[in-house]
Amino acid sequence: MFNTFKIFIVKAFFILFLISPLNIFSADNTISQWTYQYLKRIHNYMEMDRFEDAGRELESLANKYYKNERSYERALINQLYGQFYLIQGDFASAIPWLEKSIKHGALNLPGEIQTRSNLAAAYFQGAEYNKVIDTLLKTQQIGMKRGIDLSGGNFVMLGMAYYQINNLDNAYKYISKGNDVSAELNEDWLQYEFGLAVKLEKFDAAIEVGQFLIFVNPDKNTYWKQLSGVYYGGNNENESLAGLELAFEKGVMKKEIDYLNLTKYFLYKDLPTKAIKVLNHGFDNEIIKVNKKNLDLLADSYFLSKDRRKGIEALIQSLEIESDSKTSYRIARFAFESEDWNMAIKYFDKAQSEKWNEVPGRIDLLKGIAYYEIDQLNNALKHLELAFEFEESKGAAEGWIQYINQSIGT
Repeated sequence: MFNTFKIFIVKAFFILFLISPLNIFSADNTISQWTYQYLKRIHNYMEMDRFEDAGRELESLANKYYKNERSYERALINQLYGQFYLIQGDFASAIPWLEKSIKHGALNLPGEIQTRSNLAAAYFQGAEYNKVIDTLLKTQQIGMKRGIDLSGGNFVMLGMAYYQINNLDNAYKYISKGNDVSAELNEDWLQYEFGLAVKLEKFDAAIEVGQFLIFVNPDKNTYWKQLSGVYYGGNNENESLAGLELAFEKGVMKKEIDYLNLTKYFLYKDLPTKAIKVLNHGFDNEIIKVNKKNLDLLADSYFLSKDRRKGIEALIQSLEIESDSKTSYRIARFAFESEDWNMAIKYFDKAQSEKWNEVPGRIDLLKGIAYYEIDQLNNALKHLELAFEFEESKGAAEGWIQYINQSIGT
């Protein structure tokens, strides 16, 4: 279950996530036009993989100009030198340059946040996990002064650093946070959260995350096998429960508790279709109560059997029996991932009316995206601007607002 934490996977992920693209400087009044063009030329060499040319120009610039380490220009040179080594996978050489670039606080805020993020990734490659943690927590502290929280990827990296030093509670906390603030479901990150939830015996949380994994990749049998095991939480009652199957087939099983135990047994045995059969038989014959808890179990069984539509229908039926903001949000999120934008908006509205607020700004962010997808740009901007007011969704909302405004020419 925990092989997804292997470092070779982490390396590939963070190189792609944190280093590209290299938008690290701008032509503004803080540097001369000559310096800007010089840095841009080096940057272009790097984009074209002309590292010999980039290295020659960097060495000349670093040795001849801007020797004052406290200056903005020198910070940019050090930053670009660090990026130069990062792109080539030479993390050890990148670290001292990145450290120097942030040492005196000369970079602007976006540049400093990006550089600290890249520095944390470089530390991770060298297994310097305490430095990763210190760097990212400091990055968060600096960013929050301007209302900018860590990105989803940085939260996940922070959690994985805690995992590597065996601090599982913080590992789970920050990986879960990374998934919460991400506008899209990320399969790898969900795997990490699921594995930790199981290890920490947070079985309810594991079930919810496992359902998202199945929703993202319903063809991966490993996910529904793992989720099936969670329902039993490690209990060893297989033999006694196996006898219930025979009683059910013979029509002599009459107690609701036996129906529910047999359902969980079938889920544990990776047989969601049989679990659905037992539940529906129990509902039809009024042996199982049609209540929220049992309908949620039916929804889980449908998701495990890869029947998304009926899983959502069961959740909607559950919601009709008892209002629950968490269920409304789950329906909306499943609809969002299925690109059923109108259903997503409907149930995001319902979740908001029921006071769902586990991640402030999240619903307005996703509603804004959904409205954009159905070409209601004014509604999209309205909700994205609401999301922009919250730290957790500010960065993503800002990107969407800029994108929409550019697309309509404002």
